[in-house]
Amino acid sequence: MRKLICLTGMPGAGKTVVAEVARSIGLKVYSMGDIVREEVLKEKGGLSWEDIKRVMFELREKEGPRAIAKRVLRYMINENWNVAVVEGVRSLDEVEEFKSVGKVIILAIHSSPIDRYMRLKKRAREGDPRSFEEMRERDLKELSLGLGNVIALADYVIVNDGGLEEFKNKARKVLLNLSFDVE
Repeated sequence: MRKLICLTGMPGAGKTVVAEVARSIGLKVYSMGDIVREEVLKEKGGLSWEDIKRVMFELREKEGPRAIAKRVLRYMINENWNVAVVEGVRSLDEVEEFKSVGKVIILAIHSSPIDRYMRLKKRAREGDPRSFEEMRERDLKELSLGLGNVIALADYVIVNDGGLEEFKNKARKVLLNLSFDVE
């Protein structure tokens, strides 16, 4: 049976680092955010945070809460994998959609708001918050999609409250354990 590790967490918690660790141990990784960015590029030809955010909400509004998950599944369905990671799952509807291709395990990455803010400020990606209050507003928008429910119902949680190497080691250990526990 195929197994999907649905990776979730608030912005800046460390999902991208966990996805990189997953790739490094040979797991196939699919990114919900990449799907949204792809849609923005089709529409605009360029990427801006405002367009990404708008399209993320529009797709779900027009096509339902599973819209992005369905697009990810189009990529996954014909590829050869036994264990894969889906980065950026934001709702229980998306989790349910992924159950159509295998056993789903929710892995939440947790980090304090201040730690997340410091990481977001340091990475300085377009659209990252310029203030703690701006981050809080973004968090509330993310939570409005149902992200808090997914985090609350996670099967496993990795707390990202130390150094980068320590976090990568935690992630590697959890991913390896989940990968080899295939039923």
